[in-house]
Amino acid sequence: MIRSPPRLVEEVVNRYVERCIPYAVMFELTYECNLKCRHCYVTGDGGVELSSDEIKGILDQLAEMGAIFLAFTGGEIFTREDIFEIAWYAKRKGFLLTFMSNGTLITPETIREIKKLKPVKFEFSLYGARAETHDYITRVDGSFKRTIEAIRGLTGDGIEVTVKTILTNSNIREYNEMETLARELGIHPRMNPGLSPRRDGSSEPLQYDLSFEEMVEYLPEDDGDLMLGYLSEKKTSERFICKAGKAGCCISPSGIVYPCVMMPIPVGDLREKSFKEIWHTNPARELKRLRNLRSDDLTTCNTCDLAPYCIRCPGVVYLETGDLTGASSSACRYAEWRRYSGDQRDMVLQSTGSALLGQTVL
Repeated sequence: MIRSPPRLVEEVVNRYVERCIPYAVMFELTYECNLKCRHCYVTGDGGVELSSDEIKGILDQLAEMGAIFLAFTGGEIFTREDIFEIAWYAKRKGFLLTFMSNGTLITPETIREIKKLKPVKFEFSLYGARAETHDYITRVDGSFKRTIEAIRGLTGDGIEVTVKTILTNSNIREYNEMETLARELGIHPRMNPGLSPRRDGSSEPLQYDLSFEEMVEYLPEDDGDLMLGYLSEKKTSERFICKAGKAGCCISPSGIVYPCVMMPIPVGDLREKSFKEIWHTNPARELKRLRNLRSDDLTTCNTCDLAPYCIRCPGVVYLETGDLTGASSSACRYAEWRRYSGDQRDMVLQSTGSALLGQTVL
């Protein structure tokens, strides 16, 4: 696969951000799911799912607006019988496709069809290195076995397969085993800590979050930046780097447009208005505010001594506090861990350096 130089990619993305062109769209095709994951943040919005024809009409609009990357997610996308009808339509429109699935409904026939589509990426959710751990989290016996079978069936043929693992107090002790399993499967592991409240405000998923002691004991000290990948906004003096509402958005199963899958702020209904009207012609007040936010608006965070260690996600902050500019309790905890890990690493380096110096002198 030919990859563009990082600087060139960054320049292109920045142009999309400046012009508020949604180059990456996450399309939630359904809220229905055959698993019952303990930490899941997804909740239904009470709306009626879009039909195949309605989705195709929206894809036409997204293509016209300049969207490039399209991710199908849910719920579980393979609960929809028309998933391939939708996917092939999107493929013909020129979108670069990503599928997000738990893999349990994927059959050999499904795998053959996916390989014909040639998505640029297929992302699986995997919550443990052992069946008992994964199935405990999903609350469905046999889900681990079916997910692993789907992963094995899809690897190869040029399809990039990524396994996403939310690290919780139920699976963190298997961190090294999950890395080993990923190597055995020949896939890309992406293991991130950090749970968020449900979209309806429920804090129930947070009971499965890591304690500070578990962070210190199990999280790799030298992977701090990678481990906080879900906290996608870095603070600068000028503006939010977060692309939500600028170069990215989320569309719900009933056609509601949100700035991001983690930011349930409705900015328009595609059954009432066109995407162009929602996004450009007459954007909602909330969307305008998001686009105009600057890091200086983070009054609490700007004066915090953890700021050098903090990477915060406005969506997670919103779910936690209802305010995009407030302080995030989860970001604060992980920033504290990063500071602690950095201090411990510096102490080890200083100790090692002193020992080496002593040996040199001797």
